[in-house]
Amino acid sequence: MKFLLKAVTFYLLTTSIVLANTQFNKVGEARMEYLFWDVYDAVLFTPSGNYSAGAHPVKFKLTYLRDFDAKEIVKATNEQWQHLGKTGLADKYDSKLLSIWPDIKKGDSLTLVTNEQGMSTFYHNDEKMGEIDEPQFSSDFLAIWLDEKTSEPKLRKQLLGN
Repeated sequence: MKFLLKAVTFYLLTTSIVLANTQFNKVGEARMEYLFWDVYDAVLFTPSGNYSAGAHPVKFKLTYLRDFDAKEIVKATNEQWQHLGKTGLADKYDSKLLSIWPDIKKGDSLTLVTNEQGMSTFYHNDEKMGEIDEPQFSSDFLAIWLDEKTSEPKLRKQLLGN
């Protein structure tokens, strides 16, 4: 019985999630690995279950498999933006992200949810942490994983359900 309850709970959490009156369906999921470390599990959701760049709303959830300071996460975000050629974003968003994101412990989740206009809300373990009311931010943030020029094309492919 315990196993059945866990299986049903897992199914409900990963296939169809209702948040802020929007029902999200899973597009894809992937595990980020660096060398021989598991870093996080990522899951991408949209209302339709299909992703189209620039379309909103979107839900993107990272469940961390290691501890990270918020500063480390912001630094990694900046490195990925540089990889994509998105200059100036560190200066624009670092202090805001550091004010929103907490230090992460193994098992914690950090979730981005965008509304229909592309405005971003972050959740830590499903608790609202803060917002960034600039539609371009959500596109720039999601590009880290979903842009064709991402540093992790295999992860992108899995997130897009391919």
